[in-house]
Amino acid sequence: MSTVISERKIEIVENLKKQLLSYPIIGLVKIDNINARVVQNIRKDLRKEAKIVMAKNTLMKLAIDEVKKDIKGIEKLLEYIVGSCAFLLTNTNPYKLASYMDDNKVPAPAKAGQVASNDVIIRPMNTGIPPGPVISELQSLGLKTRIEGGQIKIAEEAVVTKEGERVNRTVALLLRRLNIEPFQTGLSFVVAFENGDLIAGKDLIIDYATYEQNLKWAYTSALNLAVSAGILTKQSVALVIAKANQYALNLSVKAGIINSKSLPFILSRAVQGSLSVASKVAERDSSAVSDKIQAKLQSVPRAQPVESVKTESKEEVKEEEPEEDLGLGSLFG
Repeated sequence: MSTVISERKIEIVENLKKQLLSYPIIGLVKIDNINARVVQNIRKDLRKEAKIVMAKNTLMKLAIDEVKKDIKGIEKLLEYIVGSCAFLLTNTNPYKLASYMDDNKVPAPAKAGQVASNDVIIRPMNTGIPPGPVISELQSLGLKTRIEGGQIKIAEEAVVTKEGERVNRTVALLLRRLNIEPFQTGLSFVVAFENGDLIAGKDLIIDYATYEQNLKWAYTSALNLAVSAGILTKQSVALVIAKANQYALNLSVKAGIINSKSLPFILSRAVQGSLSVASKVAERDSSAVSDKIQAKLQSVPRAQPVESVKTESKEEVKEEEPEEDLGLGSLFG
């Protein structure tokens, strides 16, 4: 006996098919324990970024089955359509949407029978409840209590429901009475489908600060390697040329090859060398050194190594050991 599908259901499936074919990224989001107000607020915030489409699971599966010839691999979503869920259709980066949804969750009360998404913890507090039969109820949940100022005080922190367990009625009523909302509610990706691939919801949440730090480290390491190996790229070419220039300058100074760049360093090196000799002579016989040189030696107590001209750069390149007394090797990255 064939199943008769109502006109209304056919219309819904056709609309779903149209929507699925209109977006390159198809996500499934959980809508468990979310009230209509929260969903409407998220829809409003995302109206330019994404569309949330809700329907019965059977109709969502029918729509996927009918478009699988046009969207390769979309049937992979079928196994994830379980419980309360909806399509999230977008042209936007799903990582961006997942981060938005994770950042915009709101506190939610616990409901009896609900599966806890995290440990439900009651911390030390004054309950504001007068002593009575409720004390035994609290103690049955593993809570240590005492009476202070005519009211029940919870003395120690305790887990009343563990992650993955169902919240029992007693715990739900107590949490409500204590104005404790232990969960967060909001949309969250179950999975995203893009270009035939599935991305799990947990993999869509990225710590952007850490990601950016790691990216910067990778960039700097790659640049350093390129400069050290003499690999020319748009980013490394200026540093490679600067390194070669400084190497040539250092070689010119050491070899006494005079040009417009090396001359100041060669002269400076010669002056420092002569002052060093004069200083040693003066130590033995001060009369052998002129007054002018003596004054110079007093202003410069001992010979200083020639300082190299460092090339400024926004990029950081590793330094090698300086070559001899010039220290120019540190410029070579």
